Amino acid sequence: MPRSGTAGPYGKLDRGLTEPQIQVVCRQMLEALTFLHGKKIIHRDLKAGNVLMTLEGDIRLADFGVSAKNLKTLQKRDSFIGTPYWMAPEVVMCETMKDTPYDYKADIWSLGITLIEMAQVEPPHHELNPMRVLLKIAKSDPPTLLSPSKWSAEFRDFLKTALDKNPETRPSAAQLLEHPFVSSVTSNKALRELVAEAKAEVMEEIEDGRDEGDEEDAVEAASPLGNHTRDSSEVSQLSLDADKLLKESPFTSPPPSQPQDGVNGPSEPSGDGALPTSPPDVAPGNENGPAVPVPLRKFRPVSMGARIQVSEEQPAADQSGDLSPAASRSQRASQSRPNSSALETLGGELTNGSLELPAPGARSLAKRDSDCGSISTSGSADFGTSLSADLSVNKESGCLSIKDSRLHNKTLKRTRKFVVDGVEVSITTSKIISEDEKKDEEMRFLRRQELRELRLLQKEEHRNQTQLSSKHELQLEQMHKRFEQEINAKKKFFDIELENLERQQKQQVEKMEQDHAVRRREEAKRIRLEQERDYAKFQEQLKLMKKEVKNEVEKLPRQQRKESMKQKMEEHAQKKQLLDREFVAKQKEDLELAMKRITADNRREICDKERECLTRKQELLRDREAALWEMEENHLQERHQLVKQQLKDQYFLQRHELLRKHEKEREQMQRYNQRMTEQLKVRQQQEKARLPKIQRSEGKTRMAMYKKSLHINGGGSAAEQREKIKQFSQQEEKRQKAERLQQQQKHENQMRDMVAQCESNMSELQQLQNEKCHLLIEHETQKLKALDESHNQNLKEWRDKLRPRKKALEEDLNQKKREQEMFFKMNEETECANPTTPNKVTKFFPYSSADAAS
Repeated sequence: MPRSGTAGPYGKLDRGLTEPQIQVVCRQMLEALTFLHGKKIIHRDLKAGNVLMTLEGDIRLADFGVSAKNLKTLQKRDSFIGTPYWMAPEVVMCETMKDTPYDYKADIWSLGITLIEMAQVEPPHHELNPMRVLLKIAKSDPPTLLSPSKWSAEFRDFLKTALDKNPETRPSAAQLLEHPFVSSVTSNKALRELVAEAKAEVMEEIEDGRDEGDEEDAVEAASPLGNHTRDSSEVSQLSLDADKLLKESPFTSPPPSQPQDGVNGPSEPSGDGALPTSPPDVAPGNENGPAVPVPLRKFRPVSMGARIQVSEEQPAADQSGDLSPAASRSQRASQSRPNSSALETLGGELTNGSLELPAPGARSLAKRDSDCGSISTSGSADFGTSLSADLSVNKESGCLSIKDSRLHNKTLKRTRKFVVDGVEVSITTSKIISEDEKKDEEMRFLRRQELRELRLLQKEEHRNQTQLSSKHELQLEQMHKRFEQEINAKKKFFDIELENLERQQKQQVEKMEQDHAVRRREEAKRIRLEQERDYAKFQEQLKLMKKEVKNEVEKLPRQQRKESMKQKMEEHAQKKQLLDREFVAKQKEDLELAMKRITADNRREICDKERECLTRKQELLRDREAALWEMEENHLQERHQLVKQQLKDQYFLQRHELLRKHEKEREQMQRYNQRMTEQLKVRQQQEKARLPKIQRSEGKTRMAMYKKSLHINGGGSAAEQREKIKQFSQQEEKRQKAERLQQQQKHENQMRDMVAQCESNMSELQQLQNEKCHLLIEHETQKLKALDESHNQNLKEWRDKLRPRKKALEEDLNQKKREQEMFFKMNEETECANPTTPNKVTKFFPYSSADAAS
């Protein structure tokens, strides 16, 4: 494609694309978008300037500088980025509201706008400043083609389908591939022809002004025959209308009595480019043969790109009073809008439209100078002479005649020769270049400059938003890590406390058991020593009893002693054994009772210690859970405060960027108002400078005609004629003075209207900016309120879930206590049933972190 390979051939071809070319471009763009969307990529800046074409006629999408790569298929974006003229409505809404994010279907809207741009050279609303386009897109109906009748029903339906303001009902790229407008495309031949035409050698010829012979200049084009003939859709409807008008209307000057006023015809978009010629007639019977040049019908070439401001410049008579043939012919120019031209016939003439300033608040010059018409000049009623039939001069504005204005115009002829499929094609186009066209080009350049400034602000805003989002994500991640570390540290602290408590408990119990064993040994040793002493005393008592028995026996007679001694000793021995057994049994029983008493005391002490330790453990668990719950609540509060602060930071950045954008918009509006005011001053100065010359020329003409009328009438003497001439001269001076005053008043009114319009523009802009700021603040308030409500709801739900957690914890602790008491009770029963069982009765209940958290 021409100019860096973009799909906008109007840069070199001075026209938009034809429908077959648009079909191929649209088909390949849809295939590219289907691929991108399948890879979760949103282009977000789709326009003709970002569509490249290879030499083989294939489309390539470019400029992914603002594209978005989604992580999920259904992910949406809320960044306000892109080029205003091609933005989808949902993207425009993201400037102040992030609640309505967009997805891949934003590219479908941009595709529809791009197709209109390719058809009409400029996108919709191109005459507006970028700041006003956003409001237009959001509140107006979807744009359409300016001249729908020139395009097929399938193309119009495709645009209607793609430019659906509701993204939910807007089709996807894959669905649009099934549309009849693109489903029948099988070849890119149309684009290959376009590439060849754009890359063809161009011969340019510039002509200054036009004479009578120029009216019959032919626009010749040799075209291949048969299947290589150019499609009729490539020929602008304007050329056909012009050919028809020129064929039906002879180029003759109208009579002087008829005023010649330029009339604006209906505007029809036909691009900025020059008019391509109509295809040559095909010789019958030679469809498959070589190309044979066929002479074309000659007609006056009509420019599609020229813009001539003529609503204020009406034809004026020259000094001789005769209109030249060049002045009698109408000017050939298109309407001021870059994508439209107007043709209208008036008295057999082809006239052009007026320039409409493409900017906010700009008033059409035709409307602004509606009083700039042809004013008939005549003498007083006393002379009975009317000069309105002889003169057609705009005295109010001091406009130049058609002849004078045509001297400033140049005609640019371009001849292109290229080869398509081995067949040479030659196309000649004509374009009228005027001062107004330069001004129009300057306006387009200024709009592009304003657009670049806004794009730079947009990119900087997107970069700042991305940096802020990354910062917020990092803050949230760090906060979550800190929360996790705090919770783990708190759990670890209580786990260590529990371990220390259990270890201390175990050590205390072991020490108590050791003390118990030592006490048992010492007590047993002491009791045994006492029992041994008691046993020794008991033995002494037995010995004394034995002595007493012997003493009793010795008191008996001698003959009875032996028998009695033997009997008494036997009885004493039996009694001694019985007493000894009883004494030993009693000592053993006393020892066992003492040991049991010591063991019971030790068991009681250990049970008390176990209960005390369990109580301390449970209190520690309660403190642990309470600390964790308090930490969770603090974390919820802290997270809410962080998210709230991040939301405020985000809206603060949005307000800051919005204020920067508003400042840039006001600066652009001030520059625009200043340009309009300066242009008006320059035009008024030109009119003021031209008026004396026109008045002098007109005065001489009127005086000559008046003298001639006096000579023809032949009435009165020479003195009377001199008196009449003197009176006529005085009346002319008064009339010219009145004209100057009228012009001054008109200029003052124009300047006053311009100042009022500039103030209105600034006021309207300020109102729009205030609405955006108010909407942003209102949306921030709503988001903060919704965030607080969500936090309160989450806090309420967390507290509702906390009650069963506390209840479950208490039940678990009580269950542990019951299990311990049951163990102690069972141990006592077992001890009572088996007195000889070991004395160890302790049982430990270790609490792990998992048990504590349950």
